[in-house]
Amino acid sequence: MAFRLVGIGGLGLMLSPSAKHLAKGETARFIRIHDRGTMDQRRDRCRQAWKEHGAELVGDYQDLIGDGDFDGVVVCAGKNGDDLEIFRSIVPLIKKRCSESPFILHLSTVSSGFAEAAQAFLAEEGLEYANYPLTGGPAGAEAGTMLILASGDPGLYERLEPALSLMGKPKFFGERVTAGAEVKLIGQLMVFNGLNGICSAAALKSACFQEPLTGADQADFFDFLNGGAGGTRQWDVALSKAVRDDVWDQGFMLQHAVVDAIYAARLCQEKGLSALTSMPMISTGLAFSHLLNKYPGTPLATHAVVREMLKENAAGIDSLLQEGMDYANPGASLKKCIASLPEKIRKTVCLDVDQEDFKN
Repeated sequence: MAFRLVGIGGLGLMLSPSAKHLAKGETARFIRIHDRGTMDQRRDRCRQAWKEHGAELVGDYQDLIGDGDFDGVVVCAGKNGDDLEIFRSIVPLIKKRCSESPFILHLSTVSSGFAEAAQAFLAEEGLEYANYPLTGGPAGAEAGTMLILASGDPGLYERLEPALSLMGKPKFFGERVTAGAEVKLIGQLMVFNGLNGICSAAALKSACFQEPLTGADQADFFDFLNGGAGGTRQWDVALSKAVRDDVWDQGFMLQHAVVDAIYAARLCQEKGLSALTSMPMISTGLAFSHLLNKYPGTPLATHAVVREMLKENAAGIDSLLQEGMDYANPGASLKKCIASLPEKIRKTVCLDVDQEDFKN
């Protein structure tokens, strides 16, 4: 019998393709999807896909939980601060309306501390919890090839694996509830260091050869050079969009990436690693913060940082880096990075979360 699910974040880029992927099997189906009402063509396509899937679109959590007759809640929404509010809202409703306790499957990228605190809180409430972050981007979600980074209760994973295998490529990393989040942030170290490398190379190429950043010749150059020892997937999935087609608003969007960089830096610090691991993440976070403040309201992906590396723009970003970076005190540097963010994004970071924070 298929799992009956309700979903929060179902109109987002990562969960919405589940509407078509789960139709390939009989392992799980969504009966209701939370719809905040944001109107645009992409979300309208998601709405139509969910209707074809058989899910009802509802405008509030009261209607989402309904009579409580479902097996699990899937949350794929935001960062610590966003999802903390979601949990505070839905848990009392679940306790009140569900005769049998559903599981909560949390697919968002959050800090490892959030996952640990959420599990402790929900265990007290008698609810199963697992955090399975997703990686592979919207393209991977659409193709059903995204990686699903699972950990926690092995019994829950065994029950969910058939459905997860339709959505992407799940892998179980052990019984620690934080392991999935840790693996996601390990991957982000690879992403952000690769991004910094390829953007630095593009900026230097432009300066040395006195050529513009974009254009067919530049694209051909990096298609060639990226095949060497310094190759990185960040050329293909990120910077090539700009160099080849002058596209800056598609890919890993800055408002999400900056928080992931902060979580990755914090994890490195918590594990006692050298500043050489955390400080590049903090400098990346400061660079993204600079862009978010310089271009408020403008949708930009992470590769837009390359333009700030050029001589004509370097003073602005360097000023923030000089103010925020202190290798003698990585912890203070991380706090300065968070403080530099626009207020709306800063509130989503919510770096220090404990069990009590989940209670109303």
